[in-house]
Formats: sequence, C-alpha cells, structure tokens
Amino acid sequence: MRGRIIHYNGNDGRGLISADNKQYPFEVGQWQSETAPAINTVVDFDNDGERPMAVRRIADEVLMREKAGELAGKLGAFGGAALQSAQGAANNAQLGNPVARVGKPALVAQIAFAVGALFFAFLELGSSYGVSQGYTLSGLSKLSEQMGVSAGSGLLVWLAILSLLLPMFWHHRLAWLALLLPLLATLKPVWDISRAMSAMGDGMGSEFSSAMSKQMSEMLDPGLGALVCVLAALVLAAIAVKRFLLTPST
Repeated sequence: MRGRIIHYNGNDGRGLISADNKQYPFEVGQWQSETAPAINTVVDFDNDGERPMAVRRIADEVLMREKAGELAGKLGAFGGAALQSAQGAANNAQLGNPVARVGKPALVAQIAFAVGALFFAFLELGSSYGVSQGYTLSGLSKLSEQMGVSAGSGLLVWLAILSLLLPMFWHHRLAWLALLLPLLATLKPVWDISRAMSAMGDGMGSEFSSAMSKQMSEMLDPGLGALVCVLAALVLAAIAVKRFLLTPST
C-alpha cells in the first residue's frame, strides 16, 4: 500500500502515515530505508489491517518518472485538444505541431519544473531538530503570501508551469520570453522571505539580525524540488533567450 508520512517525531521515533483516507501509526523499528523518515515522504508499506508491518521510502527518482509520465500525458492531451480547436477555428489552416515547434528539450524541462514545483520539497524546515516539515515551491509561494511578504507568488508558479503554452500557439518571438517565468517563480518566494527576515532583523538590531539569520540557515535545507526547479528554470531561460534572439521579427 502506498501512503504519505503526515507526522513524525524523531525524538520518540513515532509517526503517522496517511493512505486511502485512513491514518496508520508506525514506529522507527518498522522503517526499512537508509534515510530517516520525514514528513511528506511517500512510502510503501505492508498492511495487516491496523498497523504497517514494514515501511519503505519510495525513491524520488521513481516518483519523478511517474509524475513526469502522468503530466506528459495530460500536457499532450491538452495540446492535442487545443490544436484541434485552433485548426477548426482557422478553417483547417496548417498550424503545425505545437509540441514539435517548442522542441523536446523545452518540453522535458517544463515537465521537470512542474513536477519539482508541485510534488517535491523545495525547502525543508527543522530537519536538524528531529521534526521535519517540507514545502514545495507552490506551498512556499502560498506561505510567503500568508506571511504578508509577497503578493501573487502562488499565481506566478502556475503561470510558470503553463508558460510553454504561449510559444506553442503564439508564433511571435516575444512569446519565448514567457519561458523566463519559471526562473522568476523559483527565485521570488525565497527572495521575499529573505527580505522580510532582513527587515525584521534590522528593526531589532544588527546582533539579533545576525543571530536570527544564522539560526534560520541552520533550520532551512534545500530539498530535491529546489534542485529540479532551478536546473529546469535555467534550461528554460537559456532556451527563451536563444529562441528570442534567433526568431525573426514578424
């Protein structure tokens, strides 16, 4: 059975797994993976009806392949439906294949960014203190809005995820600049939260600001989502600049 860890206390080695709308308690003695349990970790476990018998972490690579395949199927279906509609509206004009237009590298990078932003921890809070809480890029953007240090970050992530659709269907060199949105969406929530912390520390003195920054740096660890999003966003930004410069003005 597959589930997700929704609670884990490193001090007593006890946690909870959510699966099929039920919660299953487990203990660290039932853990059968090398890395320690953490909140939001996707796991597979043997179930005797009440308690997990053996809990195993599902590798991030496996999850990425599954989510990438699922998202690729949805993107392909959406692109096909949109293309069919556009062709009908243009009296069967030959618009070409939009996926072929943007190219496989851009499509793969866009899918990787979407998977990393929605499903993998971008920042992990408190892993050094025994209790871990992970935030995806989408979740971190919403958190920055709730803290009042940002506006529109959550919407920006979704615009970044859908940014590849613009050059697919708008045949203009400016459309390629939409691929800069994933990089902006990756950097903005981190910048907003860092700026808020700096402003808070400045109001309480330089010594307190330095101590608070040091403590926060010890508590925050970048997750796999940060690596995936940054790499994918850089690839998309490079493609955006290259295609913008090389595409003739129309």
